[in-house]
Amino acid sequence: MSTTQRFLLSRTDRLGDLVLSTPAATALKKEFPEAEVFFLARDYAAEILDLHPHVDGVLRVDSLGEAMRAKPLAKLLRSYDFDAVLALYPRPELAWAFYRAGIPLRIGTGYRWFSGLFNQRVYEHRKDARRHEAEYNLQLLRPLGIADARVEFHYRFDALHELALAEKMSQWHLAEPYVVLHPGSGSSARDWPLEHFAVLAAYLSLERKLQVVLTGATNEKALTEFMQTQTAGSAIDLAGRLNLTELAGVLRHAALFVGNSSGPLHIARMMATPVLAFYPPITACRPERWGPYSCRQDVLMSREEECRRCRNKQTRVCACMRDITVAAAIAKAEEKLFTPALQHSLMNVANERS
Repeated sequence: MSTTQRFLLSRTDRLGDLVLSTPAATALKKEFPEAEVFFLARDYAAEILDLHPHVDGVLRVDSLGEAMRAKPLAKLLRSYDFDAVLALYPRPELAWAFYRAGIPLRIGTGYRWFSGLFNQRVYEHRKDARRHEAEYNLQLLRPLGIADARVEFHYRFDALHELALAEKMSQWHLAEPYVVLHPGSGSSARDWPLEHFAVLAAYLSLERKLQVVLTGATNEKALTEFMQTQTAGSAIDLAGRLNLTELAGVLRHAALFVGNSSGPLHIARMMATPVLAFYPPITACRPERWGPYSCRQDVLMSREEECRRCRNKQTRVCACMRDITVAAAIAKAEEKLFTPALQHSLMNVANERS
């Protein structure tokens, strides 16, 4: 496969899924240093790939609209002359487009009704959560002769990124160290109760005198506004005010990120920022597959076994998530924040802010 020059990684679902697919780009670049690696991704999530040193280009699928189901996507793909495509998120319309585009090597799962459109198939179920999603993605590299790839997250911030971020942080009166709380999940997971987040924010801000930063999408503004009131207005509310590059920069400099299973959680992990996360004991959502990679010890759950109370309920805040206590979250946050390495700096700044 040494003659392959251009790869396409297809991941057209959500932001967190895309972040967990980026280690595949790194593995490809290690094996084929001269090759070009492209992603097919959704428009709203694609910006995070601009920060990745091993991604050479991005095709944005939303701009094609409904046409992505037919000839236009195949025509676009054909113009790039891809040598291989990896269907990290297999969809029938995409598999058909890869086939119509005449991409020579089409790698995907062997367990879908449309798997015949792939000419290299990997037979592995993901629903039992025996591996992490990032590791499942790397398994699709095996037909390329890559059998021992490791999960690695990389990013790059150039001088212009850093300067722009510094100017924005100054405008927001945001100075290190600070803690980021992200109370939403974009409806992609079960959420820790908002009132629990608010109590945690108040404790960190008013009791521990730490700067608290609130993040979220524009449609999650009501969540962060409520939390801000619980901190007597001391929290900095950045919900709806950050693009993905800015969000990544803010998370990169945070002392701790606290949130549900979400894209920003995985960006924080990509930035090597300490995390505290909340997950339900439901197989399809478990941290063993969807948690912050290699940080299982930083995930709080109500119980380890499968929860039958909430599994089939369509609710964002379920009984299992309510069972995760604020006291447990405070204890874990203190464990992460007040380490010997960070305690002196944090307490000095906290005293200055008191």
